[in-house]
Amino acid sequence: MTDYAALYADHDTMTNHWWWRPGWQVGTRFYAWHITQDDQPNVWDLVRRYRDAVGTFDTLDPIPDSWLHMTLQGVGHVENIDTATRDRATNSVAQRLRTLAPITTTYTRAHIVGEAVILPPDNPEAFADVRRAIRAGITDALGECPESEDGFRAHISVAYSNATTDAAPIRAALDRAEPTTPAPATYTHVSLIRMHRDHRMYEWDTIRTVPLGGS
Repeated sequence: MTDYAALYADHDTMTNHWWWRPGWQVGTRFYAWHITQDDQPNVWDLVRRYRDAVGTFDTLDPIPDSWLHMTLQGVGHVENIDTATRDRATNSVAQRLRTLAPITTTYTRAHIVGEAVILPPDNPEAFADVRRAIRAGITDALGECPESEDGFRAHISVAYSNATTDAAPIRAALDRAEPTTPAPATYTHVSLIRMHRDHRMYEWDTIRTVPLGGS
């Protein structure tokens, strides 16, 4: 059973998010499954509230509304996956996601987890179920799935850290901005995206949107 209290526990220090992971550089393109936030006005309002609260910290890179997302599962580098293989895996994932229902959740408190300020959903296990279905679909099609199944932390990032810094002042600013009413959201689909981080931000184009439960 996942210890979510530990998984979302605040860190005392923030560190730079923008180091280059193996296989990544300017120009890299990567396939991943995300839940984008294009149709979630309540999430946008809450993120803006927290962005405003930490806007004076130059060690944070706030995420614009258009690039808000919840990362679920990586698929692989575009250069290593041909279109036919990608589409076969996507169709398999779509079959798996038909067995799940749309997710209703809320967000309230922002957390600090090392490289980012994040918003956890109130029911993270529901999103873990979606991730498990995606992983099963990829495995059905390709025989294996990249990335570890363990340690998944469902969240929407509010801002990424660009330096090593004491988290305490940021924590205090977030606490002052915390709302008394949670922000509700309902998700009816997930998206396969092709993303990059050429501009110190995760940006993407959508390859395919897949419904949850045929919604």
